[in-house]
Amino acid sequence: MRNKSKADSQLASPSVDPGLWLHDMDELRRVVATIEELRKHIADVNPRPPGWHNNLIQIPKKLLARSLAWYTRSLQEFNTSVSRSLGELFYAVENLSANAGSLDRRFGQSERRIAALTDSIQEQLELLREQVRALASLQGANPEARTESLEKYWTRPVFDDSRHAPDTGNDRTLYVIGLFGTGRLYVRDVILENIGERARNFRDQIRLHPGPTSMIYSGHVTIRHVSRAQSLPVVMKGILQSVRAGFADSVFVYRHPLDSLLTNWVWWRTCLRENRAISGISEAYKNIDDLCFDLEQNFAEFSSFAEGDPEFFASEPGPRFLSFSEYVEETELHLQSATLRLRLEDFMIDPVAEFSKIAELISVDLDLSRLHVLPPRTRSYGHLAVKERVPRFRTFIDSLNLETKRRIEKIGYAV
Repeated sequence: MRNKSKADSQLASPSVDPGLWLHDMDELRRVVATIEELRKHIADVNPRPPGWHNNLIQIPKKLLARSLAWYTRSLQEFNTSVSRSLGELFYAVENLSANAGSLDRRFGQSERRIAALTDSIQEQLELLREQVRALASLQGANPEARTESLEKYWTRPVFDDSRHAPDTGNDRTLYVIGLFGTGRLYVRDVILENIGERARNFRDQIRLHPGPTSMIYSGHVTIRHVSRAQSLPVVMKGILQSVRAGFADSVFVYRHPLDSLLTNWVWWRTCLRENRAISGISEAYKNIDDLCFDLEQNFAEFSSFAEGDPEFFASEPGPRFLSFSEYVEETELHLQSATLRLRLEDFMIDPVAEFSKIAELISVDLDLSRLHVLPPRTRSYGHLAVKERVPRFRTFIDSLNLETKRRIEKIGYAV
């Protein structure tokens, strides 16, 4: 009975999945080297021991080999091509093997993020169903009754009893809050990629609990003004009650309000005009000159957005977005109440140091060698370049009311 090759025996083994069998790279490397060595000796005359009679025998053999050069030349060219092809294939396989190892390491990081986002989507769908049922039950009620019912709906605990909340150990519920256009999504991604197993408890939404949990929630929430695309102030009221009670913490992410203003204007006009969401200004414009040209051409529209004019959103029914003065006010209020304040501009300088503040707050042990914290892709203080190129934008900034200017300076930025 013939012997099976190494590969045959491994594939036949019940403990080895044929779809997962990997070739021995060292063996493949030796095979390629052997082929190359054999190629070099094609048409060589076999050696004989030294001596005059052996030398005489070698003379006709060499003459014969030389006379057959016309035949062996094409054979050598063919074998050279085959040898080179095998070498290229080996290097390609070796490179794929290295890339597979790298992807395997990255998969471990992204798997937790995907699982957390999947759970978040499922919970958001369920929350939307609950909202539809709740709003449907309010049809026909008077305004006072609707307001009271909505407040009860938004502030109700997710769990009727704290015994059903996730096991906490020494954890406290964490809320990562940001106004629209502040870089909260960037911080969300950094958290998901670097907090290990705790990422399984991350939800990209806001839920309230009657006691401490291991959950991490994130969302856009206002404190005083009702705004499109941001949770109601009554939701933030519930978060602040949890923080004051001592079983939750809030992290507020913010950036220069004028940078957020430009980002939000571009985001909303792209959403309303083209029915698509973008990740930032750079996705809508190739460079700063294109942005400035569009702003100059559509400055009346920009002014309408900055003033919080409902007509800006006339094509899509719903509440209006915050005016710029309200946006600045909301930023100031959040900074007064947050457990931890994080400036997006500081992430651009030292992202690891800023993320470490979050890790310390939630008591996560960091392995600095395994951190994957890249700075944000957005530019710091991009509004300054726009201010220099668009005179009407500069006039807009100069004409801001004194209270708004005071608030911007109070939160740590120059006007």
